[in-house]
Amino acid sequence: MKASTSVYSMMILYSCTSFTSKRVSGFLPKSSSSSLSNRFFRNSPSRDVNSRCIISSLHSTSNRSRRRRVNEEIQTDLKWEKFEFGVNPKKDGRFSKSKQADLHNLNFDEEAEEDRRVAERLESINTAFYDLSSEDVASATSVIEPYINEARLERIDEVLAKRTRRSRFLFENPSNPSNVFACLRTIDSFGVQYVDIVVDSKKYDKPMALAQKRSMRSAMGSAHWISLTNHAKTVEAVKEMKRQGYRVIASDLNPHSKDVRELDWDVPTCVVMGNEEVGITQEMRELADETFTLPMYGFAESFNLSVATAITCAHMSASSSVCLEKGKSIGPFQPGDLTQHEKNCLRLKWLLNSLPQKKMGGALLRKSGIKLPDIIDDL
Repeated sequence: MKASTSVYSMMILYSCTSFTSKRVSGFLPKSSSSSLSNRFFRNSPSRDVNSRCIISSLHSTSNRSRRRRVNEEIQTDLKWEKFEFGVNPKKDGRFSKSKQADLHNLNFDEEAEEDRRVAERLESINTAFYDLSSEDVASATSVIEPYINEARLERIDEVLAKRTRRSRFLFENPSNPSNVFACLRTIDSFGVQYVDIVVDSKKYDKPMALAQKRSMRSAMGSAHWISLTNHAKTVEAVKEMKRQGYRVIASDLNPHSKDVRELDWDVPTCVVMGNEEVGITQEMRELADETFTLPMYGFAESFNLSVATAITCAHMSASSSVCLEKGKSIGPFQPGDLTQHEKNCLRLKWLLNSLPQKKMGGALLRKSGIKLPDIIDDL
């Protein structure tokens, strides 16, 4: 009896130290079950029963740890500065609080109407800031600035000085909210200010697609540092890009696509990235000025959307430089090419977004006798 008790004590001690020190993530190596039981129950008649009990207990702990991590993920707010993909990116709880049982209760028409409202709100926010007079922007900025610490002010000015409008990105009917959020963060990191997203409600007609689209709206709503515009149709988005003077190039695997390294970046460019599963639509393929592909030399057929966006941005960055003779930037990324009014308006918007509480900015401005559009007061 004493020997048996001693064996159990050693077993528990070993499992605890090994489990916590070697695999903090909560999962044992595949070989652990065999090696663990062999080490402690080699001469025990009840070896199989005992080992199964111990390993079963450890696996239960692993499952509990996994569930706890998922629950923590759901309760964690999205952080723009730091973001990691969740356990299940397509159903990441940080983008939506909807439960699995609610999926079949989503109404197509209601979701389509919400798409329209979100698009209108994004457009209204962008327009409201840029329609402000220079005097109103300066007055509002002077009121908000004292409530922002010096380090944050320096960071805002540093980022603003590197912003570019020379190139922009357009995403056509994406479906994975984690991918969308990761793409927006990557684009922000390379200094691109303007991003467009086509959300054609008819493309999201299944319960899971509707749920993912709802989560995408949360992802887009968390992108406070870039200027987003939603479009209901591909043709509308392309028409608007060309009206603003952008050449439209789309990522596509068709045999006529150019290698990204062969593209000409001498004109303002809008880069289109397609859906994660089916790529761009045939309509986009026909409307785009050119299509391009990212070179691949392995067995994989395509890159993940967020990876493809990062690779494209890296290539565009490498193709950008400063012409010493002309004293200006050349290539797809031209830091600092925003107009002064754009910079001033964005600076005010970023100051408002840096306050510790929502709507605090509107209250401070009203107290100082400054009345801005309601949609700005609500930020």
